[in-house]
Amino acid sequence: MADDLERRRRVGAELVRLTGGDPFSLVAAAAEEHRAHHLQGCGLYSAGPSVMRLAATFARAGGARRVLDLGTGFGYSALWLADAIGPTGHVTAIDRHDEHIGEARRFAAQFGLDDRTTFVVAEVDDALRDLDQPFDLVHDDAWFAQEPSYLDAMLGALRPGGMVTMPNWFLLEDAVTGEPRNEWAAFAGPEWAAATRRYAARLLADDALHVTFVVSPPLGVVVKL
Repeated sequence: MADDLERRRRVGAELVRLTGGDPFSLVAAAAEEHRAHHLQGCGLYSAGPSVMRLAATFARAGGARRVLDLGTGFGYSALWLADAIGPTGHVTAIDRHDEHIGEARRFAAQFGLDDRTTFVVAEVDDALRDLDQPFDLVHDDAWFAQEPSYLDAMLGALRPGGMVTMPNWFLLEDAVTGEPRNEWAAFAGPEWAAATRRYAARLLADDALHVTFVVSPPLGVVVKL
């Protein structure tokens, strides 16, 4: 498993290079540095360029104009999506930490994307009650293992034919293989594998959704029928 993951990382890095590299790599680097020194353990992990290029491709292909980014951190995913949807689109990005949103706004201005991004400090459940809906695409990087409390509200905020992209579904591969690439219990408790399977089953059982899980790069994709 470790050798396979390392091979995937090498291949992924080369494919990112071939497709023009990561335009927002300095945002990801800043997030890495912040996480290493954050005393409260904010769990700030950027999805990575392979995942975000795929999510951005879905946004482009679907002609998304209104995008919601949950768990944006320093705005890495929001910037990828804002760049993809063009100047007539808009990304609303949510994070619970003031410090994260402050950095996200700074980076958006630095990359000239502040006119198509709005960053909001809030818990996702609270934000979904107040936002103008519907959205064409929701990028959900706020959940981890457990079915999120905001699932129904998130799906309700999505237009018919709209899409949810979810970068943390590498957990499902790890649960299926029984060979986790990290000590996920430290992040999500000892029942992380069962919780991940339950969440996957919940999505797959919904006749109003079309669900796909991609292994490499890891991404869950939900289309609202």
